[in-house]
Amino acid sequence: MASMQRDHWSYIWLQCLLLSMLLCRNVVLPDSNKYYRTTSLCLHQNDQALYKKVDGAVVTSENELNLKCVITFQTDTVLQRFMLRFEHLALDCKDHLYIFDGDQKFGKYEHDLSCRSTRSDVGTIFTQGNYVTLKYETDNRTHAGNGFKLIITAVKKPNTGCQTFRCLNDLCISKNLTCDGVNHCGDNSDETSQANCADESATKQILGLNFGTFVSLVLGIFLICCVCVVGVIICVFRKEAQQRQLETEAHLGTPHSMVVGQSPYPSKTYFV
Repeated sequence: MASMQRDHWSYIWLQCLLLSMLLCRNVVLPDSNKYYRTTSLCLHQNDQALYKKVDGAVVTSENELNLKCVITFQTDTVLQRFMLRFEHLALDCKDHLYIFDGDQKFGKYEHDLSCRSTRSDVGTIFTQGNYVTLKYETDNRTHAGNGFKLIITAVKKPNTGCQTFRCLNDLCISKNLTCDGVNHCGDNSDETSQANCADESATKQILGLNFGTFVSLVLGIFLICCVCVVGVIICVFRKEAQQRQLETEAHLGTPHSMVVGQSPYPSKTYFV
């Protein structure tokens, strides 16, 4: 009975381990910085604008055709406003990215970006309020490299209270936007030791592998070793249980022991 219970708990242990492996494989860590592709956002869009509340976002477009998309971003509080900064901007002359300072797609836009627009000309854009609306329209022609990469960050001035991360340029952003590989401050101070980020040169590679690959490899080896150990334990328990069962059967099937030299038959008494 005891061996059966041990086998039962070992089986449960193995199932839990396998389940944890599946969960680790599919887990997604929370991240305040959101990544959006205009094609995915606007794939099933109707006439209503899309609303997204974000601390930070990276919006990308690459060679989209016949696209009409309207996206409105909102900060977490009214004390914040948005900072917009392009890391890539190359549009065709019939493609337009309209930027509205508010939550309306109609009326006067603040910026109309097209083929004549460059990153240096556009510079850094700050909204007056806590909404910004993007209206993006493309035609049926494109070329390699056409599109944009836009960094959107909710910021506020330190005079309104800065309990989050304070950039070297005196902008306050969410602490969750630091050390994520995206320059949200605009001066990159959120990706340096100012934000307690690890030294990239020390963590970029370990044994010739990048840090993420190395961690995944170590975790995979650890899980495989755990499975092997559990398998060995189960085999040992089963072998012991089988051995005890054989011993029990042998004991039950053996007749009572006899004294050496004693006849197995009852002695007879003869009278003369």
